Amino acid sequence: MIKDYDQITAFHYASYRPLLHTKILESYLPNHEKVDLGLDIGCGTGQSAISLSAFCKKVIGVDPSQEMIQKSIEHPSVTYQTMKNNVLDFNDDSFDIITFAGSLFYAKSQEILDESIRVSKTNAKVIAYDFEILLSPIFKLLGVIEETHIASNYNHEENFTGLQTAAITLDEQYKQAIDLEITIPDLAHLLLSSKEDYAKLSNTFGPENLFELLIQQLQNKLESENITLKANTYLTAYTVLK
Repeated sequence: MIKDYDQITAFHYASYRPLLHTKILESYLPNHEKVDLGLDIGCGTGQSAISLSAFCKKVIGVDPSQEMIQKSIEHPSVTYQTMKNNVLDFNDDSFDIITFAGSLFYAKSQEILDESIRVSKTNAKVIAYDFEILLSPIFKLLGVIEETHIASNYNHEENFTGLQTAAITLDEQYKQAIDLEITIPDLAHLLLSSKEDYAKLSNTFGPENLFELLIQQLQNKLESENITLKANTYLTAYTVLK
């Protein structure tokens, strides 16, 4: 049952993720020729790794979830592999850019920081970034009750504060609000890609044909094929000193 549940949310996660990764990276990385090699830690199904390929000739995406890697999106400049026990199976001084796209909250440890520094070239960039799409208005529109009394400890602004950071220096840190235009089918995928949100929607509408039902509900409520959502983006960038 749990495996099926994970497969459903992983499918919707792979079917659509907002095209915000590139926008966030463009806000920080200079517009110059591509560097040689990038590493995306916690790549999921590959959207963030593919976005990183706009700045690197080659990208390797790693993730602890074999299920996500199996559903990873093919791209000529990106390869994927499973990461085990916070070990980065690469040579020292390999990477020009390392990114954590919404994954550092789960991956943060002195071990993963030390490993990231080890496999980075001197003056490499290590970037932790994330985004938060404000979906409460959509749930309200659909009549889905949100349990506001349960506070999440998830931190979209997670960085390496609290760890031993002598080998890296903080370059930039900021939060920006942006608009995100999205189609109704993609919004349905987005809503169903989170286990928590899937459970809320399943409890409200039932699990049978939930994706199709959700599209119909959204079309009826919005009377449109597109909607503009609000999103907050977050970025913290470091340079590796070695």
